[in-house]
Amino acid sequence: MNKRILQIMLLWSFLIFIGCSKDSDPDSGTPDLNITTTAVSNLTSNSAVSGGNISSDAGSAISARGVVWNTSKSPEISLTTKTTNGTGIGIFSSELTNLTPSTTYFVRAYATNGQGTDYGDEVSFTTPAANLPVVSTTAVTSVTGTEATSGGNVQSDGGSAILSRGVCWNTSPNPTVALTTKTSNGTTIGSFQSTASGLTDGTRYYLRAYATTANGTAYGNEITFQAMAAFVSLDNALAAKMSKFTVPGISIAILRNEKLVYVKSYGMADKEAQQAATNEDLYRIASVSKPLTAIAILKLEQEGKLALSNTVFGANGILGNDFGAPPAGSNKDLITIQHLLDHTSGWVNVPDDPMFSDNARTRTEIIKDLVANRALANPVGTKYYYLNFGYSVLGRVIEKVTGTPYEQYMQTLFTPMGISTMTLAGNTLAERKPHEVRYYQSEYSPYDMNVNRMDSHGGWLASATDLARFMVRIDRNSQVADILSTTQLNKLYFGYSNWYHTGSLPGTSTLFCRMNDTYSFVLLSNTRTNNNPDQILNELYNVMISEIPARSSWPSYDLF
Repeated sequence: MNKRILQIMLLWSFLIFIGCSKDSDPDSGTPDLNITTTAVSNLTSNSAVSGGNISSDAGSAISARGVVWNTSKSPEISLTTKTTNGTGIGIFSSELTNLTPSTTYFVRAYATNGQGTDYGDEVSFTTPAANLPVVSTTAVTSVTGTEATSGGNVQSDGGSAILSRGVCWNTSPNPTVALTTKTSNGTTIGSFQSTASGLTDGTRYYLRAYATTANGTAYGNEITFQAMAAFVSLDNALAAKMSKFTVPGISIAILRNEKLVYVKSYGMADKEAQQAATNEDLYRIASVSKPLTAIAILKLEQEGKLALSNTVFGANGILGNDFGAPPAGSNKDLITIQHLLDHTSGWVNVPDDPMFSDNARTRTEIIKDLVANRALANPVGTKYYYLNFGYSVLGRVIEKVTGTPYEQYMQTLFTPMGISTMTLAGNTLAERKPHEVRYYQSEYSPYDMNVNRMDSHGGWLASATDLARFMVRIDRNSQVADILSTTQLNKLYFGYSNWYHTGSLPGTSTLFCRMNDTYSFVLLSNTRTNNNPDQILNELYNVMISEIPARSSWPSYDLF
């Protein structure tokens, strides 16, 4: 009898153990999405920026992601204090709003898929007291060799009367009101304008707006600019063309003996936001991307990784049959890298330019289609025909021989040149990059193209200064070392005394020019001429090549 009771008790204990072990797993049904929470930045008394990085979807697509926060630990998405920042894996940024001053918060990144919701590590932060004003700095404009115009906007007084406001500047970062180089522009909230004076020509300055109350001084964002004497005749000539063609914004950079001697921006980067053009602005450079790709090809040849005489398609080509085997007798297996560089492959844009048709198609699909189905209109190597597609193929050649994505390889060229902001463009206004201008053209939307797909033939974003940095490393002059030998540069138009390449897309007109052994220039704008894409480029080019050599005296400084 006792033995029977003991057996029943043992069985009952085992069942309890099994039940408890199932209930004790707090993560049951929760996906492991490898989420990290981004450290908090841009912290104010009522807002902050965080975000996250999701490195796995655990086999189920991420349908929502963002951050969630609370004044208690371990916040969950059942709270209303959360953001929604897209879908999918990868890095995202989130803005936390409506925070309370002097309060400690706990924030976690989250991601939800069909399996449930997972959270990143918890980050804590404390909002500052709301006893200082909130102020922003206005873009610097009207720069000369001795003064510049800026200002600010005091958005809040922090609960205490404004005693003074203005801008302060210095040749070192983070200027303060302890300096004598400051203005005083009133005692109210709202916008104000200031003139920074007593500047030294050719000098880089750092400027911030400020506002002071009895509780202390708050500063706006810092803006960097360079004092520079005006090039009056050029400025006036460009202003006339901007008026004639209703050009919103232009940025230029002029090189003399490989020194950056003039860099200036005119007009508006974004008309709707009333955002003035600045020298840090990035523009779609369109076909000015092609010289960048060509230089990369020449460098790979110099390093022995390919030869311009290498064929591209077919069993013996660089790309082999990666995009399908060329049809027998099509002669596409005769096309070399040199032919693609020279626009003599034999293909033409009939019935269309494939790089501008069907935005949904990938580069791979386009190349496979042309290799298989579009016949050569001309014998290989016999006739020049400007072809965007050829430079798209060259981007794939670069990827094949380097084993890295095209953009990643190009950055290895840019970084040693001091270029850090060039990147491939997005397609839509929502995909606009930081510091990128807005584009304008009335009869065709600049945001109805697959610009990112154009990468190696037309997809780059750059500032005028970025491209000037590139120019001095390929111009065959002696003051700055080139990245290629003169022999290599002489294989293409880079060996000419005078050469230039234009770029043109809806909303974009660009010039990249080596005038001679003394002068080079870059010009970027955020529109193009309706119905005559070349007109604006021709007239702007003529302004630059007539005004630059006509100037008799140039500064000795280098603005790089």
